[in-house]
Amino acid sequence: MTENKSNMKIVIVIGALLTIIDFIAGFLAYPYLPERVPTHWNISGQVDGWGSAWQGAFLFPLIMLGVFLLLIFLPKIDPKKRNYPQMNRAYSAIVLVIMMFFSVMYFGTLGSALGYFEKVPSLVHLGVGVLFIVIGNYMGKLKHNYFMGIRTPWTLASEEVWYKTHRMAGPFWVIGGIIFMVSSLMPAGFMTIIVLIVIIGLVAVPIGYSYAIFRRLEREK
Repeated sequence: MTENKSNMKIVIVIGALLTIIDFIAGFLAYPYLPERVPTHWNISGQVDGWGSAWQGAFLFPLIMLGVFLLLIFLPKIDPKKRNYPQMNRAYSAIVLVIMMFFSVMYFGTLGSALGYFEKVPSLVHLGVGVLFIVIGNYMGKLKHNYFMGIRTPWTLASEEVWYKTHRMAGPFWVIGGIIFMVSSLMPAGFMTIIVLIVIIGLVAVPIGYSYAIFRRLEREK
């Protein structure tokens, strides 16, 4: 219990610091931002969304704050909250890497808006790759819950299906993350193809696997 509280305190402190740093960066950068800043890049790496200077400076930190508070609050309202102490280290690590991902993406987009950084799509691929690797590494340690993990009708209906699906999907996500990181070095056209294949695979394979395991267990009853 003491270790669980310690892990959560570390998550809260680091997450809060990252959020505060992003807000401070936004306030400092705001006077220097153009009236129109890029806010979204399509899968081919082209800017397809624009916003005001205010959005460029503060929208990302506000979203980050909301996600942070949500992730801290979710374990308290999950009907299966009794399982969180058993996966505290995994949950804490995933929350931290999500917050770090948001912070890095924010500074990348802010740098782009200020004219200092152009390779935002490559940064996104690199960041998503790291995110997938960390999540995949801890996926097998996630216990039955309603908010984090591969939540299909079959994993939620059976703890055994949940366990087997996450044990299978963990290495799969790590491999997908590595492919994402490598794709950050490739031209935009190749990035698009790789992103589609990896995302479809990371979603479709665990879903199909969870259904197959559920059906097999049902037949064995």
